[in-house]
Amino acid sequence: MNQPIYDTQYGNVTYMQEDNVVLLTWKKKCSFDDYRNVTLAALETLQKHENSNFVVDARNGFEDEKEDVEWGFSVLLPAMSKTDCKSVIFIMEVVNEIEEEMDMWTKEFKKYFTVDKVTSYRDAIDKL
Repeated sequence: MNQPIYDTQYGNVTYMQEDNVVLLTWKKKCSFDDYRNVTLAALETLQKHENSNFVVDARNGFEDEKEDVEWGFSVLLPAMSKTDCKSVIFIMEVVNEIEEEMDMWTKEFKKYFTVDKVTSYRDAIDKL
């Protein structure tokens, strides 16, 4: 059974052992430490599991604070790139009000990983 490794009112991180995937699921808008602690838990989980991939369920995603974007680009993504993760997949609704935000993150993630967007976890696994 897959148990959340890190779980808050804002998001959770679960290691999906059968798929060797670190799944970050956003629940609601957050910023600063609330945002960073969830993403750092995902990073730590990627570091612990060799050749794991990263799936972000962004169906409850939100526009990030400017400071969190800067932190993500300058601290989080470079640290993630030092893991052996090769693929990042975003789960999103077909029509999404944060499309522009996700495009910005996708472009940045593509500097380090292969990136895809899908509409379900099953589709994410099929892409890997």
